[in-house]
Amino acid sequence: MKINTIILALFISTLAYSQSGNYASSVGLSGGYAEDGFGIMGTYNYHLNRNRYAQLSVFAAIAEDKGSFDIPYNIFTVQPGYFIKVWEQKNFKKYAINVGGGGIFGYEVINNGNSLLSNGAILDAKSQFIYGVFVGIEGEITLSNDFSLLIKANEYYHINSDVGQFYPYAGLGLRYFLF
Repeated sequence: MKINTIILALFISTLAYSQSGNYASSVGLSGGYAEDGFGIMGTYNYHLNRNRYAQLSVFAAIAEDKGSFDIPYNIFTVQPGYFIKVWEQKNFKKYAINVGGGGIFGYEVINNGNSLLSNGAILDAKSQFIYGVFVGIEGEITLSNDFSLLIKANEYYHINSDVGQFYPYAGLGLRYFLF
């Protein structure tokens, strides 16, 4: 709980730091590969200037661990983060690459909350709250003044997950600039 409070405080202080005004705000939606299944992510970006933004994301993964038994699981997380533009096309500013990271906290549901498998085996893993950190990279291709194509990849480190500590996500989506 203490680490969640620290992460939330860092995110809020980043938003408060932008006294010079908001360059733009944007929302995005992407879908794609999450380990063993499909993931979807919604994002809100608060642009501090042309080269940095604070991001608040909501992520959901629907997956099935394929081992000796097929065990379904879902992950739902909220991710406050901070991104910096590391490259932009010089002349037309049509392409850009952003890197960043932040904290995550959420909940994982293993076998729909049931600890008993269909063959009578008992799972050691349990549904629980999870927390950790992530690093991410975003490729952005400008389509118009309001829209851009988003190519996103995140690597999560869940400190206390029963699914696995390292968890990847790669997706494709759209970003819409609000103003």
